[in-house]
Amino acid sequence: LDPTYPPQRLAFALSDSQVSVLLTQEHLLENLPQLKSPLVCLDSDWELIKKESQKNLATPVTAKNLAYVIYTSGSTGQPKGVAIAHQSLVNYTEAAIAQFEISKRDRILQFASISFDAAAEEIFPCLARGATLILRTAKILSSIPVFLQTCHDWQLTVLDLPTAFWHQIVAELPNIDLSIPDSVRLVIIGGEKVLPERLIIWQQQVRGVRLINTYGPTEATIVTTTCDLSELQVSEYAGRNLPIGKPVANTQTYILDPHLNPTPIGVPGELYIGGVGLARGYLNRPHLTDAAFIPNPFSTIPEVRLYKTRDLARYCVDGTIEFLGRIDR
Repeated sequence: LDPTYPPQRLAFALSDSQVSVLLTQEHLLENLPQLKSPLVCLDSDWELIKKESQKNLATPVTAKNLAYVIYTSGSTGQPKGVAIAHQSLVNYTEAAIAQFEISKRDRILQFASISFDAAAEEIFPCLARGATLILRTAKILSSIPVFLQTCHDWQLTVLDLPTAFWHQIVAELPNIDLSIPDSVRLVIIGGEKVLPERLIIWQQQVRGVRLINTYGPTEATIVTTTCDLSELQVSEYAGRNLPIGKPVANTQTYILDPHLNPTPIGVPGELYIGGVGLARGYLNRPHLTDAAFIPNPFSTIPEVRLYKTRDLARYCVDGTIEFLGRIDR
């Protein structure tokens, strides 16, 4: 839960998810709604906490048990709780470690709010590989020069940023007496279309840093496709959007027409996602779940599903996917 959210939104999430205990800190209590469930302050309650047993609890958790619920804004304004299982989170954690070549030498910036699944992309691959996770401060966002200088001071190696913030950085690179720190080897972006003119500036100004564009709805566990833009020939995409790439491990993508038939290369259709990363559904919303997660028409296994993204896309000749926008916009 993001403590900056309105109390009514926090109250809805706590009630809808039926939490059995809330972990927080004392200075955040005034922003919290009235609670029926137990509350533990990880700072002021530490004297009580350290008296408890240090042995792991014998809980029979399986790969299909719930790992987390993230609330996304619904089209009606009512948040929807997306329920993600352990197997989905573990699958993407392993995929990210391989795709981004995470090692124990990395120093990774934890940029996203904990209420967004991008935070899981920053946290779990990092800790699973024994790397160092650096929590951002509010001050680091005060300006682009401050951000870059802080990244230099902290000797960060991996930045995982919203595309909109990356656009701001690139726009200022030619005008400020700072550059991407030498320690940075990888920048991961996602959340919206990459502007071609920004990528051209990046390629002119930055050398030796991988730039990975990612796409993925919360309902498919963080990231569905990735594309390395580091040496992409922007001129080849004149009049088109830059690609969002190909699926990550154990993920399938389909671009289908209204009759669920695959569209030819270059022909727009709705993007559907399959694989181990699919959410269990929307918490306490069976009708919404049934509408968004449909039986996979290309599988003979009854429980295999596809997620309807409501995103318009098309395949490029090289097999990568071009994101075109939302179907309902």
